[in-house]
Amino acid sequence: MFNKNQSIDCRLVQKYPLKLIHKRQQGMALLMAIMIVALVAIISVNMLSQRQLQIYRTSNLYFKEQAYQYALAIERWGISVLVQDLEREKKEKEHFDSYQDVWNTAIFDFDVEQATIDGVIVDLQGRFNLNNLVIDGKINKKWEVSYKRLLQKLGLSLTLSDTLVDWLDTNEQPSGSSGAEDIYYIALDKPYRASNQPLANISELYLIKNYDKKVIDKLKPHVFVSQNETPVNINTCTHEVLQAVIPGLLDEQAKNILMQVEKQPFSNIEQFMKDPLIQNKAVESSQISVISNYFSIISHVSIDKTQVSLQSIIERDEKEGIKTLSRQDSLWYAPPLKNNDSQKEKKS
Repeated sequence: MFNKNQSIDCRLVQKYPLKLIHKRQQGMALLMAIMIVALVAIISVNMLSQRQLQIYRTSNLYFKEQAYQYALAIERWGISVLVQDLEREKKEKEHFDSYQDVWNTAIFDFDVEQATIDGVIVDLQGRFNLNNLVIDGKINKKWEVSYKRLLQKLGLSLTLSDTLVDWLDTNEQPSGSSGAEDIYYIALDKPYRASNQPLANISELYLIKNYDKKVIDKLKPHVFVSQNETPVNINTCTHEVLQAVIPGLLDEQAKNILMQVEKQPFSNIEQFMKDPLIQNKAVESSQISVISNYFSIISHVSIDKTQVSLQSIIERDEKEGIKTLSRQDSLWYAPPLKNNDSQKEKKS
């Protein structure tokens, strides 16, 4: 007997037995339960995935900050080495810098807690300061001529000197037939104006007419930027830079001088000028030095899958001490290859 409240279609009862109806209702309930469980499982997996992603992001931020602090520690190590070298020079009363000094050192694959660290000190004053081309808004002819010699040694177009001068000087007159001032840069698809001031970062070269990646890669080992006019340290420069500042110096002569420097660096300019290979050369003494005031401390830190690189530009002065001028994560001033190293690399 059915209750009054039960409403079952008589036709359904006649067509299907009552037991089959109950089984069908149980099957639908089971299907609904499975769907609910599946939905809960999907939501749970999604929540867990989001949580894992948040944990991963937090770990990355934590490791990155930790790696950056290690990089700063390498910078402090480099500064302490430079201070130690300066104190030694004061004690010995001989102030000159070379690759035989204590600052010419490096840390490779040093394990500390969870991290692996590398650090190296690079002398920048063995390179050509691009800002030397224009001093106080005016072209410096002696440095312009030297830069053109450097471009020639590297197999690059001499017109690169004109475009760089126009980027640095304060006037709006293009230099030579290939110079470029505002009128050139404003006409580009993405217009901008010439800087008309010293380079703040060497990466600005990419903005200058005809300075593409191929050109900049060739220049990188031989140039740097400083706001002050800086002579070239003859004890740490490449033979290309040495030939740039010493007119008429042949390839073999330049390489022989640098081979001498590896054994016995020059302690002063007078000693260098007396060298038989330099005599009778029209040397501008203001363009050369045996002292370096600018260095780069390069650090690289790896923690788990996180990697941090830092390049710190350091100014060291005998009177004013040492200060950090800038920090950046782009490594522009890698140590230059020595002649024998570059030959090995080519052979390999």
